[in-house]
Amino acid sequence: MKILGIRQDFGPVGRELPEVVLTTDSSLLTARKPFFVPEFAERFVARPCLVARVSRLGKNVARRFASRYYDAFALGMAVEAEGLRESFGQAGAGAIANAFDGAAIVGDFAATAELGERLTATVCGDTLLDCPMAEAQAVTDAAIEYVSRYFMLKMGDMIFVSHIGPLRELIPETVVQGTLNGSELLHFKVK
Repeated sequence: MKILGIRQDFGPVGRELPEVVLTTDSSLLTARKPFFVPEFAERFVARPCLVARVSRLGKNVARRFASRYYDAFALGMAVEAEGLRESFGQAGAGAIANAFDGAAIVGDFAATAELGERLTATVCGDTLLDCPMAEAQAVTDAAIEYVSRYFMLKMGDMIFVSHIGPLRELIPETVVQGTLNGSELLHFKVK
């Protein structure tokens, strides 16, 4: 299983190439498990993301066929350890800051067929995404097309498609909750 992060803001896909972040399977934190703040950095921040689950094998997928390669969306949080660039340098800090254990938090998935015509996402009560489902799928289709040029997509892979909100500091003893179309699909405690 691969976890791919696409660093771009949600919205129309521009001409600028997105940054792809490949993380390890141990980075995945699911099933409403708590996020334990590691000790190797002083501050950890998370950005809410829309996450697509890959449902079939694919390589070099054309955009017009991309919707066939994912079957569900979830809310996720891409966690980053801040301040590591000074310790490890620009090149070495990326993987350590973004791919440590528990850095890819994913909520429960909802089938795309059940989500309806609009996609609405909230995190901690703030509405971060409210757009036509077609727009969310267009951004996801572009991400599938882009990453499948470089990586073989396999069933169960997760693609953190787009950032949908501002950075949030992860402070111990807080609870993060998120909804997708009114259903609570993201819930974890920071410890």
